[in-house]
Amino acid sequence: MQTPSSPELRPEDPGRRIDAPLATFDVPLELARLRSERAYELEGHAGRTLTKYPDIRVVLEAMKRGARMTLHETAERITLSVVIGVVRIRLEGGETAELSEGAFCAIERSRVHEIECLDECAFLLTVAWPPAGREALDFDPVEI
Repeated sequence: MQTPSSPELRPEDPGRRIDAPLATFDVPLELARLRSERAYELEGHAGRTLTKYPDIRVVLEAMKRGARMTLHETAERITLSVVIGVVRIRLEGGETAELSEGAFCAIERSRVHEIECLDECAFLLTVAWPPAGREALDFDPVEI
């Protein structure tokens, strides 16, 4: 793992736009940056918004073993894709899922949930919502 003083971990380019037409990331480097942050040491987790558009956001989260994002609710649908480690998702009401590296889950909007890191982990969290003034359209895609 890189140290915070290495040239690769210098503060990001101030000209970098998180709403650029094409945004690419070196996920291992971004994880090294997150793990070098004070918040990661003190709170057990740190996150960084990689992309931010009017209808979607993608956040990279790094968490220490045992860290939790306690019960909370989002008004938007979310997906979680595990990059490293094992994560437990618990919905209010008792439904749970354990996700390991490479696993993916989706959580319906307005569902109270908790995220717990069972092993040092990292995941991509995608938050989607409709453009301002429009309700989300619920539909069932046609399966082929």
